[in-house]
Amino acid sequence: MYYDYLDTVLGKIYLLADNQGLRQLTVGSGGFCPDSSWEHSPEFMQQFTSQLKEYLQGQRKTFTLSLAPQGTSFQQQVWQAITEIPFGTCLSYQQIADKIHQPAAVQAIGMARNVNPIPIIIPCHRVQGDNHQQTNCRYGQDMTLQLLALESGKLTLLQPI
Repeated sequence: MYYDYLDTVLGKIYLLADNQGLRQLTVGSGGFCPDSSWEHSPEFMQQFTSQLKEYLQGQRKTFTLSLAPQGTSFQQQVWQAITEIPFGTCLSYQQIADKIHQPAAVQAIGMARNVNPIPIIIPCHRVQGDNHQQTNCRYGQDMTLQLLALESGKLTLLQPI
């Protein structure tokens, strides 16, 4: 496994990938540090970090990366549906459930969303509760609101270099 990181307004963002694709994106909090078995390789990770930088600078609306999140078949379905939500728009849990042809799975959609291993790139911040009520990703309301502000053109989360 290879990793690299970006220092952003959101905090230090770690990306982990292998030859199959991006496995994990973690917004580092006080206690997070890379596993000793991971190799720090900015060269290998360049495609992932450059697209994330472009997004955080407000210059990219879609990602063209190989993703390889690990999860159950149901979680994979939910994450795939979430990746298809267009930049700057939001869908409800019910709309995601309908999209994957499991209309009674609203609560399970929320659980899968909350364990998304690649937030931002699998844009869980674009999923809302009923009545367009904003719900928080596992990184909290501030990050959710900042990402939505970025997508509405009101904020940049990484200054261009």
